[in-house]
Amino acid sequence: MTALLDLGTVLANVSAEAHERQSIDVHTGQIIAWDSTNNMNQVLVLGRVLNDLPILTSAGMTGFEIGASVAVLRVRTQFFILGRIVGQGSGLVNPQFPIVLYPQFQPNLAVDTLGYAIVSVGVLATWEGRVKVSHSYVEVDGVWGNSSGAGSTTYELKLGGVTYGSWTETVLDVNRKGPFFVGDRVGQDWLKIEVAITASTGTGQKAIQPLGCYFRDA
Repeated sequence: MTALLDLGTVLANVSAEAHERQSIDVHTGQIIAWDSTNNMNQVLVLGRVLNDLPILTSAGMTGFEIGASVAVLRVRTQFFILGRIVGQGSGLVNPQFPIVLYPQFQPNLAVDTLGYAIVSVGVLATWEGRVKVSHSYVEVDGVWGNSSGAGSTTYELKLGGVTYGSWTETVLDVNRKGPFFVGDRVGQDWLKIEVAITASTGTGQKAIQPLGCYFRDA
């Protein structure tokens, strides 16, 4: 079992001379393996995988999972997990990791006509990209639902062909969807990511216009 240590005890054992030699610093790491039953872990720090880092008790254990960003304290040649790195509010990790998507369909009108892409009812349209999964959640913001007419439109977020999130709109909506958990894919590279209309009913035109998509920590 990986040890839980006290921050004060660790720092008290570091001499002033060690400080002068700059033997203490803090890095950003990413958890790539985590066992919540015994705290065994692997953390990627500066391109190097470190195994079973001790966790300082002052940091707490909430939210430690694969893909989470953590602060890692180095004392001489030893490394310790200080805690998760999150921003205020929604918990986005800084820097953010945007996802680029491209339309895989011909919209009914030029996007600059309405400010968003539309397709006829019954058309299954997709925005697509390729990603390396860096964090455990994906969130997407955009224009969804009925641009005209009535009925419902179902959208899905897929990664590697697997659906990780879905939602249905019955009116025109400009809103953020998710976050959707994709933690089982962290570390996988060149995966296809899709935001797609998978079903639509009724009449008229359906909007499908991602305005932003990114990985986030929680």
